[in-house]
Amino acid sequence: MVVSRSPRIFFSMWKKITKRNVTVQMSMVSSRNFSRSPLPGNKQLDLQQNQLLRKYPQPVFESHPHLLKNGEVTPLIHKDEYKERRTKLMQKVSKQSDGSKANLVVVQSSSKVYMSGKIPYVFRQDSDFLYLTGCLEPDVALLMISAPGSDNFESIVFIPKIDSNTEVWEGPKADLEFCLNILGIEQANYFSQIAPFMCSFIKQNHLSGVHIWRDPGRSFQIVDDVISQKSGSIIARDIVPLLHSLRVIKSKSEQELMRRSCSIIASATIETMKMSQPSVCESQLWACVEYHSRMKGAQYLAYPPVVAGGDRANTIHYINNNQLINNGEMVLMDAGCQYYGYTSDMTRCWPINGKFTNSQAEAYEAVLDVQLDLIQFCNERPPLDILFQRMCRQLGKNLQQIGFGKNAKSCAERAQVGSRDSKKISELVKSKHLT
Repeated sequence: MVVSRSPRIFFSMWKKITKRNVTVQMSMVSSRNFSRSPLPGNKQLDLQQNQLLRKYPQPVFESHPHLLKNGEVTPLIHKDEYKERRTKLMQKVSKQSDGSKANLVVVQSSSKVYMSGKIPYVFRQDSDFLYLTGCLEPDVALLMISAPGSDNFESIVFIPKIDSNTEVWEGPKADLEFCLNILGIEQANYFSQIAPFMCSFIKQNHLSGVHIWRDPGRSFQIVDDVISQKSGSIIARDIVPLLHSLRVIKSKSEQELMRRSCSIIASATIETMKMSQPSVCESQLWACVEYHSRMKGAQYLAYPPVVAGGDRANTIHYINNNQLINNGEMVLMDAGCQYYGYTSDMTRCWPINGKFTNSQAEAYEAVLDVQLDLIQFCNERPPLDILFQRMCRQLGKNLQQIGFGKNAKSCAERAQVGSRDSKKISELVKSKHLT
């Protein structure tokens, strides 16, 4: 390690590193002044990619051929698939309408959220908006319209006007060309035109009336104002149930993205197990699983993880993750990662010192047996309630075999043992000295 070297050697190395960094920076500065003369081979290609990186707000095939295929808006999802999703949604909307009224669907993106002043949190796109567009930009709205009794529809995306000063600080933003050519949406306009557009559409269909479909759980001031002004010819409808009924059925490309997300968190968890040792802090395990998730391709963790040592694992949503894990204790980690819009969610327990005690091994095997049984039982037929009931019965049976709920005789009583509330389970765990 550098810290173990003598000061003379260290400063000699530092001079070399500094000199190399200056050279790299000078190279980067000079490359911004794109030469007008043609460059041979890879140099010309590199400049073209740099120009594309400065043009688009998110990865595209031309700038990220290692990530995207031609026509894909996001990894594995082609713009035709996004269009198919919009089409299916409007077909559902048409069926839910009585056919005598026009339809206007509004789906908005997420907005930036700030932790302090001008310091933003990491931006996460709204899942419904991402599902329909593939757009990763904040403060964008998608409108889809159809005339009364018509199966045809139009999609229009509204984006903020480009602010050159913002681009200097934050990089390129979506423009109209990006929306039409990259996202594959039929029409594009600026955000300031949403209200006039909606008012015009409502006026054109004032005789028939208009169903405005939106998420009632999200505030959208522009839409709220239009609805309040034109309330006589408008019926507000909830788009969420229709949209989520589409999202619950996954395409082959979505299934592959989910597999990759699960594979990443599984591998990151194994790496975290490897670095576990007594007296490690829960926050260090958190850092380890996040580091390996990102290094393996995830954008970030899907949610604040639970990293709980010992009895803290009995607190279901424990996310303080700030305590030391003692020798002989078990650690529970509930973590997942996000991979281009698709998240994983995995919970695992292991002994912090790498060795199970007899009682720990008994409890672990009891739960593992239930998990393996349920995986074999999973298919497209049984609803989650049936799986839950099966889990309770099997868990109650296994717990009884290792000393819990000894007085339970019937299947129903054993199921009750398996479904005890967290406080009672905590007491049972403590009584068996399982940590």
